[in-house]
Amino acid sequence: MNKEKLMDEKPARIFLLCFIYGLHMAEEFTLGFVEWADRYFGKFDWTQNLIGNFMFFVVLSFGCYLYYKNPGKYLWAGMAGCMWVLSNSFLHISATLLGHEYSPGLVTAILLYIPAGLYFMIQWANQGVLTWKNLTLSFVVGGMIFMLIPTFVRAILLHAELAKLFHLGS
Repeated sequence: MNKEKLMDEKPARIFLLCFIYGLHMAEEFTLGFVEWADRYFGKFDWTQNLIGNFMFFVVLSFGCYLYYKNPGKYLWAGMAGCMWVLSNSFLHISATLLGHEYSPGLVTAILLYIPAGLYFMIQWANQGVLTWKNLTLSFVVGGMIFMLIPTFVRAILLHAELAKLFHLGS
C-alpha cells in the first residue's frame, strides 16, 4: 500500500480512534443501547455488548498500534479503523432516520466519528496514499468485515428491525 510514500510525523494521532471509541461506548452504555440493539439487531444483551465491544477495542487498539509503529507498512490498519468508525456512523444515522427514533451512539457518531474518520482520510489524501485500492481494502476490512456484514446478517437471521428498515430478508 504505497509503503514508501507515507511519512506520518505524528502517527500516535491514530490512537484518537481508541479515545473516541471510549466516548462512543459511554454514550451507548448510558443511553440505552442494549435495549435499542435488542430490537434493531435481535436478541441482544449486556453480555454480548460487553464481549463484542471488548473484542473490537482490542482489535482497534492493535490496528492503531501497528499503524503507530510503521505507518507505511500498516496504513491499511489505520484506514480500516477509520472505515469502521465511518461505517458505524452510517448505521447510527440511517437507523435513526429510517426508524424514527434515537439510536444511542448517534451524537458521538456525528460529532466525533465522522470528523475523526474524515480527518485521517484527508491527511492520507494529502500524502498521496489515499488510492482506490487502499480505500477498497480498508472498507472491506473495516467497514464490511468488522461492521456491516455481521450487523446485517444478524438482523436478517433474527428478523430484527434493522433488516426491516433496509428491506432485507423476509
